[in-house]
Amino acid sequence: MEMMKTSYKLLFFFCALLAAVCLGGIFLVVEDRRNPWLVPTIMDFRREKAPLDSEQPIHILFSFVDHFEPSSDADLQRWIEGYPAMTEGFLDADGYPPRHTWFWFFPPIGEEKTFEYLRELSELAYEGYGEVELHFHHENDTPETWREKMRWRLGISRSAGAMVTLEERPETKFAFIHGLWALDNSRLGEACGVDNELELLQETGCYADFTHPSWGPMQPHMVNCFYYASDDPSRPKSYDRGRVMSVGGQDNGEFLLMLGPSAWIRRGFRLFWDTCDITSFLPPTPERIDAWIRTGVHVRGRPEWVFVRLHTHGATARDHRSLLGPWARRMHAYLSASYNDGERYILHYVTAREAYNIAKAAEAGKTGNPAAYRDFVIPPPFNAKLVCSCPYEPLLAGDDEIGIEPLCGQGEPVSLRVRMDNVRILGSAKNISVHPLEDGCRVDLEPFGDRAIRLVEVPRNDQKE
Repeated sequence: MEMMKTSYKLLFFFCALLAAVCLGGIFLVVEDRRNPWLVPTIMDFRREKAPLDSEQPIHILFSFVDHFEPSSDADLQRWIEGYPAMTEGFLDADGYPPRHTWFWFFPPIGEEKTFEYLRELSELAYEGYGEVELHFHHENDTPETWREKMRWRLGISRSAGAMVTLEERPETKFAFIHGLWALDNSRLGEACGVDNELELLQETGCYADFTHPSWGPMQPHMVNCFYYASDDPSRPKSYDRGRVMSVGGQDNGEFLLMLGPSAWIRRGFRLFWDTCDITSFLPPTPERIDAWIRTGVHVRGRPEWVFVRLHTHGATARDHRSLLGPWARRMHAYLSASYNDGERYILHYVTAREAYNIAKAAEAGKTGNPAAYRDFVIPPPFNAKLVCSCPYEPLLAGDDEIGIEPLCGQGEPVSLRVRMDNVRILGSAKNISVHPLEDGCRVDLEPFGDRAIRLVEVPRNDQKE
């Protein structure tokens, strides 16, 4: 009788265990579809991390990618005035101030107003505070309508010197963030419509995506890494899994996704999954900063180069306190005090483009100071060297010359700021005046004829018009 009772107990135990396993499996399948990050973050503990007790310093590559969606002149003006003031007193190990990447959203405000907004951001880029990249909200598109929308966005950006390379033959190159995290039609058919978006992005000059991490079914089954994905035009979310970027790896023409850190963080008696989003409700506290750095996002095989890539919706006025106010200054003060001692940690403020270049340098086997590779593959944008009062077509750039065609009416006055000590103007222009500035010089002129002009740097005692 006792043996029979024992057998029933064992049978009940195994049945209960089997039921628990089945229910747990069903739960994981359901949750995996809704929240693809769940299992990968649990397994992420196995990934190689930077040795925090290393004899070599850990380089912290700190960047902000901003889903930048201004809705008014006031939103933008707070940034134009507030960002330089916020960064005052903070420099990284290379002498750079905190650098921001504005992934520019194109609101329906008309071409002239859009250019004016981009021109003002170009002024910040020229002054060294960051760079402009592309944020794209769209829905129900076909490849043809997608290309049409993208052509306009890239064209007007080019006319402000954004997302076009500063080299002899300027090329359109850009980083990308998808609106509502819906890259490659991943948001269950909403907010996109195009299943071959990775292919289209590469076709139009995109070098990397910075959309994720996210918080729902759009999140890939990849966390805390950079990886390559191949597009499958027959299905959405082709980026769901891919090949992790590693030292000595090959670039086979796949699409690169650069994920920001995600980590479990304790808040009181509960845990939450931190996707490195900065808002007024989620300010950049020291606890979060420590967690992002411990996460150790890096190119596999180069764990001493740690990428900390935060995201935000910075144009939103309610979040300015965390981005332009006291929380932002506390964050940079903490980074300077805790992660820039020159021995254990070295801090580098980088843009999205610079982060990409440094990751590519790691892939190519480069070592030492990552700051040496800020321009490793993709040159700086045109507006890092020149900003113009009117739209222009970038023609050429070299160490001591730069060429543009102002896209304005014949005889219309044009004012330029150019990062040269002194210049000679070649081409169809009149009423030329050159004024020295601390960061180059200002040139006022009136183009005529074919309007193409070249600015050639000359010694200050050798200027001729």
